[in-house]
Amino acid sequence: EITSLLSLYGGQFSGEQEIRVNSPFWILNIPSEEMARGLMKRTVCAKSIFELWGHGRSAGELYASLKNYPMDKMLPYLQSDSTYKVHIHTFNKTLTQAQKIEKIDALEFLPFKGKVNLKNPEHIFWILEDYGMDPNNVPEEPFHLYFGRWVHGQRELIESYSVKKRHFIGNTSMDACLSFIMANHGRVKPNDVVYDPFVGTGGLLISSAHFGAYVCGTDIDYNTIHGLGKASRKNQKWRGPDENIRANLRQYGLEKYYLDALVSDSSRPIWRKGMLFDAIITDPPYGIREATRRTGSQKETVKSADRSTENHIFVSSNYHLSDIFFDLLKFAAEYLVMGGRLVYWLPIYRPEY
Repeated sequence: EITSLLSLYGGQFSGEQEIRVNSPFWILNIPSEEMARGLMKRTVCAKSIFELWGHGRSAGELYASLKNYPMDKMLPYLQSDSTYKVHIHTFNKTLTQAQKIEKIDALEFLPFKGKVNLKNPEHIFWILEDYGMDPNNVPEEPFHLYFGRWVHGQRELIESYSVKKRHFIGNTSMDACLSFIMANHGRVKPNDVVYDPFVGTGGLLISSAHFGAYVCGTDIDYNTIHGLGKASRKNQKWRGPDENIRANLRQYGLEKYYLDALVSDSSRPIWRKGMLFDAIITDPPYGIREATRRTGSQKETVKSADRSTENHIFVSSNYHLSDIFFDLLKFAAEYLVMGGRLVYWLPIYRPEY
């Protein structure tokens, strides 16, 4: 997710940074603080972003690094008329209050001139310590230490778009956190057109609409598209008259980004040829909770009389998982704009993958 957002906003991993899956801290090169704030407004995987003043593999290395940091970059945040506090965060280890105070006092060589304000400071400085990933083998000293000024952080997106509070849901509605990760992988930006060929209750459309993209989708299930049938919510037998995808977008003030949702079979595209979509973001059906169906019959012939009835219900047949993903990749190759992204979930069997 972070890599996709860096390519969207500008920035890259630092040359000093060894990208490790098991490291909770990453060092990035970002052109401006404004871009850093923009990145944090979108990400759901990162907790906070800091202006790095120094780091090292030991306390001595950290202090030496801080002493080499340009003073002209420090001073605007250390003025006598400002307020500040220093916060300590340790990963995989808990420190006593006395240990925290000792580490903060060790920074007395920094020219702090402002007043300490623990409740509402203008500037917050953080000491970050990485004690590794193994809770059963915690070292005495951290593997790496960082010190910096807090710039921005947010995790409110996940809570405000929680599926539990959503008006229209299904048995397999995508978790809000995962849907925003998918939108970020798709590099969704304002005025994009985003399509979901297995739209279901439209959970993936919401995250894209939040970022200013116009959204649409299709699904073979007539009842889901029109909000009919049995409800998925506890203690509710049938869906209400206003339970649909449009109502979900309206709930979050995003209705203006809703293009349409149609009943259609993803294996038989209904769209005119051409590059129509900036991103295709979807969660194809798989597993026992989602039937994989497509229009058509195992029989070679279908009576013409059956087709002519006004209320004809399409005959459907099994849609094998391999065919689903083959058709999805083919569709993306034909309908995505140049540079557009296809984002989807691929089920795997871990012992054989």
